[in-house]
Amino acid sequence: MFNRLPVPALLACSFIVLAACGSPPPSGGTNEPYIDEWQTIGAGPADGISLLSIGNVDTGDNFINRGDVEVIYAEGTNEITFEMQRFTSATSRDRAQDAFDRMEFWGYSLATAVPPNQASPSDQCFADGNSSCYVRLYYVGQDQPARTGANFRVTVPAGWDGDLRIVTSDNTIDFPQRSNVTVDGLAGNLEVALDSGNVNVRVDPSIDHFAGCAASDQCEEDGFPPAPDCTCDTPTSITIENNEGQASNITVDVPEDRWYNVILENQGNFSAGSDFVCNATIDCDDIGECDINPDFANVVWHERAEINYPGDPALNGNGINVFVVSSACADIETVEFDNWDADPYPEEKHGDLRLCSGCL
Repeated sequence: MFNRLPVPALLACSFIVLAACGSPPPSGGTNEPYIDEWQTIGAGPADGISLLSIGNVDTGDNFINRGDVEVIYAEGTNEITFEMQRFTSATSRDRAQDAFDRMEFWGYSLATAVPPNQASPSDQCFADGNSSCYVRLYYVGQDQPARTGANFRVTVPAGWDGDLRIVTSDNTIDFPQRSNVTVDGLAGNLEVALDSGNVNVRVDPSIDHFAGCAASDQCEEDGFPPAPDCTCDTPTSITIENNEGQASNITVDVPEDRWYNVILENQGNFSAGSDFVCNATIDCDDIGECDINPDFANVVWHERAEINYPGDPALNGNGINVFVVSSACADIETVEFDNWDADPYPEEKHGDLRLCSGCL
């Protein structure tokens, strides 16, 4: 079953406001940011879990994380461990504390999120027979305020080849805090959807061509499908996309010796001769034999390539799929908790896309 670890009650100074701990609460009704300490809130065996889904789309319900998501593939563990760091904006510590008290970790095998009192112990992530784990923030109340959310940090065993899905959104009600995604050591399929945070993904050097298929090594040795003895049919896939109108810098760092089909695309509107464009870059010199699609070779914001095609009998287009899209190219206002009151807000260019080997 899900091994829920105790979460200690917050002390008066166990969360951070952008003022010295012990100072009087803000005056004048102005919202200021408060952020909790990181807390380990659950763990369970990775064996048997084939899908890990972190975060939830904003559907107007009480399950929106609005924060950074970091997934670390770590040596020396056979467990999946969850950490959470809550945040909010409020006019006082008491109001922030009330918001924190209403934010809970939610971890079940249910694809459709329901309040915990509508789930059963057998629905928990690591209950016997469950192969999926959906991780959410749950806000206890009638409506989750738009300024509340949480960062997630998840540790999984190195080499875990299950499917990983990540969804997050920005927290922009009181100041433009962007939500970033980091995946360090990816060994399976990945899907990421976000607003205008940035994404860095480092892929495990030993990633299988057919993640999750026990016969992956044999299929590669036999020359990939249509080899008659290959029982694997779906190449590993890495898909990263923005929500509509959003812009991200996205870097995917892959092993140099794998077969890939790559699409990098910024979908912004670029006028002819514009000085403001976002680049889609494949570091061919560091990866291997790049067959750049000539239709996009001279389009700096859109690149397609097949890399390290192994030759017959492998079918063109069946490499590990890397599909990376930024919906826009823009200067994005972004601040962290320690400079939330900057005037004006600093901007950084978002929308550059990169496939590399050994750059992260």
